[in-house]
Amino acid sequence: MYSGYFNHYTRSAESRWERRDFVRRWWRLNRADRRWTPPDYRLLCRALVAQRDSHLQRGRLALVWVEALPGRPRQPNEPLRGMALGMMEEPVAAAVVMADPRRRDRTAYLALLACANDEESLDRLLAAAQEHAWSLGCDRLLGPVGLSPYLQAGALCDHFHRAPPLHTPYNPPYLPDVLQTSLDAIQTTRLYQVAVSVPAPSAPTPSAGPAQLVPLDPARLAGDLLPLFAATLAEGTDFPPPDAAEAAFLLAWWGRYPLSGWLALAGATPVGYVLHQPDLAPLMRWAGGGRAWWRRGWLAWRRTHPASAGRLLAGGVLPAWRGRGIGSQLWQQTLADAAAQGWQTLTLGPLDPQSQAAAFLTVRGAIAQQSYALYATEG
Repeated sequence: MYSGYFNHYTRSAESRWERRDFVRRWWRLNRADRRWTPPDYRLLCRALVAQRDSHLQRGRLALVWVEALPGRPRQPNEPLRGMALGMMEEPVAAAVVMADPRRRDRTAYLALLACANDEESLDRLLAAAQEHAWSLGCDRLLGPVGLSPYLQAGALCDHFHRAPPLHTPYNPPYLPDVLQTSLDAIQTTRLYQVAVSVPAPSAPTPSAGPAQLVPLDPARLAGDLLPLFAATLAEGTDFPPPDAAEAAFLLAWWGRYPLSGWLALAGATPVGYVLHQPDLAPLMRWAGGGRAWWRRGWLAWRRTHPASAGRLLAGGVLPAWRGRGIGSQLWQQTLADAAAQGWQTLTLGPLDPQSQAAAFLTVRGAIAQQSYALYATEG
């Protein structure tokens, strides 16, 4: 069995073909873990290969990966043995380096970070990432995150035996230890889960309460409802509130799966909302992200069928309207929707365990599950 890696070689994608090669290498780094929930393969390729999205274009993405030979260097006059004769370089670390021009703290993101259990591989990757960050005017790296930090943020630190819900990070157990050799943990968040036991009819009616609840058109969150979306999504984070470009990107990514929700109105004023969808992570794992055409066809057919769990993606009430029961009204409506769709559980977050949202959920029976750590180069 090989131990460690040698002959490291760092590469960055310049051409369209090299960007596609990065996607394949990154995919190979992750796919060996059966609990990993892959993203939609075609969506990922469009994001990283074509790079036509305005949110990604302004990030000035650099696709960086490290390759190496497994094992140890051969000593002088040592004969080649066994599989060493056929050894080839394999991907050992990869990340997308991107900068958000709205930040003012000279920070660049390490998006889609993946790494083998090898400290030198991570160090090589961070060196290349830091060099690109300097070219963007940044001297600090923050990660792991998704292509938006509101898609994913942090590395999984426990509960590795649990398969992750949709849109949550998953990584091998060794990754936090490897990251801590070169980065500092700066924030911890928790995933919350609540059991759905409220009986509901097949078509739940809006819950009675202080606000009027109407069905939510998700596209409005990147339009006239953007102030509401930005104010609630960014609360408790260190990330810039999403603007129209980032909101459109998030909705396009989430919208690969069925989206639904409710909007709370006080008179004609939008004051709160919830956005949820079925948790199709088991289907994405079986279909391998839809990379093969025949699995992609099966996934398109299967995603319209009922799921056993749900995912609350975003929601909240504007600060000026809190304390009036609107949040509880939206929560009861969400549980009624979940029960009507046959969901047994509803997963929310990850959230800062000290946040108002976490306190709200805990009081209502949500249980903290997986924890995630966000890392940065500090000094």
